[in-house]
This record gives sequence, structure tokens and C-alpha cells, in this order.
Amino acid sequence: MTSERDTDRYQIEREIGRGGMGRVFLARDARLGRHVALKMLPAQVKHDAEISRRLGQEARAASILNHPGVATVYDFVERAEDSFIVFEYVEGKTLREQLGVHRFSANEILSAGIQLAEALAAAHDQGIIHRDLKPENIMLAPGPERPGRVKILDFGLAKMHRPLTASSTAGGATAETLSVSTTPGLLVGTVNYMAPEQLQGEAADARSDLYALGLVLYEMATNINPFVGRTPASTIASILHQEAPPISKCNPLAPPELDRILHRCLSKRPGERYHSARDLVAELSKLRRELAEGSDSSKVASPSLAPAVALAISRGRARALMMFIQTGYLVMYASELYKVHEVLRVSRELYFSEFLGYLLTLAAVCGAPVRLYLLSALGFDYADLGEKFRRLFPALLVLDISWVASPLLFLGQLRGLTLLCAGALAFLPFAQRTVLYAAYAPTGGHTSAVQQKLAG
Repeated sequence: MTSERDTDRYQIEREIGRGGMGRVFLARDARLGRHVALKMLPAQVKHDAEISRRLGQEARAASILNHPGVATVYDFVERAEDSFIVFEYVEGKTLREQLGVHRFSANEILSAGIQLAEALAAAHDQGIIHRDLKPENIMLAPGPERPGRVKILDFGLAKMHRPLTASSTAGGATAETLSVSTTPGLLVGTVNYMAPEQLQGEAADARSDLYALGLVLYEMATNINPFVGRTPASTIASILHQEAPPISKCNPLAPPELDRILHRCLSKRPGERYHSARDLVAELSKLRRELAEGSDSSKVASPSLAPAVALAISRGRARALMMFIQTGYLVMYASELYKVHEVLRVSRELYFSEFLGYLLTLAAVCGAPVRLYLLSALGFDYADLGEKFRRLFPALLVLDISWVASPLLFLGQLRGLTLLCAGALAFLPFAQRTVLYAAYAPTGGHTSAVQQKLAG
């Protein structure tokens, strides 16, 4: 522990994170000349004896672990006015931040899963159960390959299954049991990532952490948590009674073997999951080797080993580009409908018929609601948009091909550029399909050939 006179060595620079149980600040260690992260209790609870005890418990639990997948504890400062933990400062973004902007490939998911499972194995070897693994508690630090180094940050709800003896502590601490006192039936953790047995008030063990890890990896593969409902009660009901859909429903390019591994982690009964984190490491490592061997030989050994490489555009950029395209179509439709009489006149003067004008008017009237639907679905990040777009595409293609004729109204102004503009509009629906499938994989997607070329 650091004495009160030593605490001025940590000079706070800015806040870098907060949650219900703590605020995290970037600080500089004046004595050692390095940046550190300080975790402090919020002002409204810093004098709560139980919460302060948990903060000290978190520091002791994390300090036991000496593993690259766990943020290192440098110090624990206890003062009358407040207390805080001094962690290593890990540059990067949380997994939660990355889920919104990056679509993870199978190799990235496997790499992250192996690192996290190895970190949990080290914790479980020391008798520590995390009980609150979730994307917010996982940091992706920069590295030579994506996703880089993966670290578990928060052990605030950790539970010790056996006492800390002198051989298992960093110093000569006296033996004590680190556990959170919980009333029977009290939920400890984040409901969205809790295992069924935790929700039923049973004691959590290593297999509960493996459930949470499986759910985190499932979310990396599909960008959704399959159990989250509109209310905590509906979420709990889903976790207890519903099975997660196959990964292929949202990501048909993911290896089926990965689906099998993650669904075993998500088994409702703890006995049906992997017995230990090391067993999970072995399975994930085996799959990664098989995928690498299949890639090196430039052929797929079996359907279960097909590489799943995302298109070279982030999910956020794909959504933004698609929203921009839909807005562009709506502007064109609005202009045509506003000038409908002028459109009919020009059509009659250039082509001696109003047919072109009526065709464009019909395309605008039918296309506007479709574009509004796509724009709203993209805005709300509708998870099944890829499947809906696949079903809409034939009708959308007819509308867009009809709209290809719109540059003919400007033949006098565009002259030789008329065909170029018409060709660009004809290409646009197919470009939209590729971009949208990059952000929302279709069920039975049609971009597998593109993906394979990119993988090669």
C-alpha cells in the first residue's frame, strides 16, 4: 500500500472512462515518469464501506495475476478522503467501441478469443472468477496484427474460490478469502452477459466466465447480443429459455466450426460447456491453425474451414455511404415530383411522347418509400437489414433501372455525358448491394466470391 504522503506522485491529466462502480483517469507517475490509469470511486459512493472494500478487493485480486492478458496493478492507495487503484495505462479502444465501427474477421475473433481464454485460465488457476466479462471490460491495444493485444481490465466483481496463501500472493500477505458478500438471489454482474446459473442465484464458477466469453465472441462475429431484449426482464427470460441463433444467420462467412465452439460455450447447463478455459484455448487454437493451413494452400479443405474475411471497409463507413446514397435518391425523387409537369413537357418535346416522364414519375413514387425504409433501417442499425435488402433487391433493381433513363431528360445539356451518367446509375444498385453486405451480411449472402478474392 502507498502511504498518504506518496499520493502526490500521481498527477491526473484527464478522465478516460467511467461506470457505475468507478471513474478512470489518465495520470502521470511523477516519480517513474510514466503514464498510469487511476480507478477511483464516484463521489456519491466513495464513503460507502462495502464499495470501498470491493475496490480494495479488486486491487488485491488483480495484483495476484501476472499475465499479459490482464491489466497490471502497480499500486493501491488508501486515504481518508478516497482510495484508488493504480493500473498500467493500456492505449487503445474497448471492444465495445470497436464493435460499432469494425467488422471482425474469423482470424481476429479467434486471436482475441485465445488471448481472453488464456487470461481467464490464469485467473481460474488462482481461484479467481471474474463474473463480469463484457465488451466494456476488454481493451484492444494496438499491435502488429488485428486485433492486437487484448486485455481484461475490470475485476471489480471478482470472486475467490480459495484463500490467498503466502505462496499465491505477491508479498507476504496473510491468508484471506476474497469474495463478494451477496444475499441469496442477488444478481452480481451485468445482466446482458450473465450465465443462466447466475441469474438463477446459483454460485458462479469458471464455466460462468466461459459463457460470458462465448457471448462476447458471438457478438464479435455477428455484432449483436442475441439475448438482449427491450427490458432486463425480457433479457433474463431470453438467456434462460432461448438458444442463440446460428452465427451464419448474421454472418454466413463465419466458419461453422466457430459456431459449434461458441454454442458449446453458451450451453444453458454448465456441465455441457468446456470444463476449463484451457480446453477452450485448445479448440480455438486448433481452428485457427486449420484456417491458416487452408489459406496457405490456397484452397478450402472443407466447408467448415472456409475463411471469413471482411470487406475492406468498416461497418460505420459502409452505413454512412449507404445513407448518403439513399439521401441522394430521395433528393432526385423529390426534384422529379416537384417538377413533374416540367418533366412531362421535356419528355414530350424531346421524344414526342410523355412515356419517359410518366416512367420516371412512377419510379419516384414507388422508390421514395423504399429509400425511406432503407434510410431509417440504416439509421437505427437494424440487424437483419442484410436479409431484408436481399429480398428487396429484385424490386429495387427494377426501380433503379427505370431511373437510369433520367439523364435522357438532360440530353441537350449533357450531350456525350448522358450515356456516362446513365451507366453510373445502372451500376449504383450493384454497388449498393456490395457495400450493404459489407456492413450487414445477408442470410445466404451473395458476396462469397468477392470475399474469397479479397482473402487470396
